[in-house]
Amino acid sequence: MIELLVVITVLGLLFILVAVNAPPQLKKARDAHRKADLQLIKVALYDYYFDYDCFPQELPKCGEDFGLEGEPYLKNFPCDPKGIGYGYEVEDEECSQWFKILTNLENIQDSGIDKVGCRNGCGPECKYNYGLASTNIRVNKDCVLYYACAPGSGAEGGCVEFEDPLISQCPQVFENDSACGGVDCSAKANKCHDSRGKRIPD
Repeated sequence: MIELLVVITVLGLLFILVAVNAPPQLKKARDAHRKADLQLIKVALYDYYFDYDCFPQELPKCGEDFGLEGEPYLKNFPCDPKGIGYGYEVEDEECSQWFKILTNLENIQDSGIDKVGCRNGCGPECKYNYGLASTNIRVNKDCVLYYACAPGSGAEGGCVEFEDPLISQCPQVFENDSACGGVDCSAKANKCHDSRGKRIPD
């Protein structure tokens, strides 16, 4: 009888340990599935582009084949492990030259979120935390503000927002930090080379 109680107790403890540790592992497994799906979709979108010189305006529904004629680019189009479609954004033109394919990872500590730059959001209304994009657009475009030390002095100088700090050859760029990390923007070594990449107010 005592042995039976010991076995039941041990099994109960094992069940509790599995129940406590299972949900985080399941989230990670679903996130890995999402990342793999997005890679497959990205390849299929480029295959489509090479044939039609445009990215499609919308994605097929989950389970449908993706393609216009002949062999599909991707059979049984994947959807999120929770059964919803992935987010998709293209330019508002008949022939889109860029795309973003988006999702939300459940494990918000996933390093991939920072790697793709979606910690502050990506996609429409910045409501996604992970995504992939064509090579000609940042997946986090319009969701991250870039600040750098502008050339000039007085009202022209200082830490200002840049639309594209790379073309202004800014030595340091700060994401979503309007104080430029506290660096001295009056020092010439910290200033951008020129103002070409500065954001033009709407």
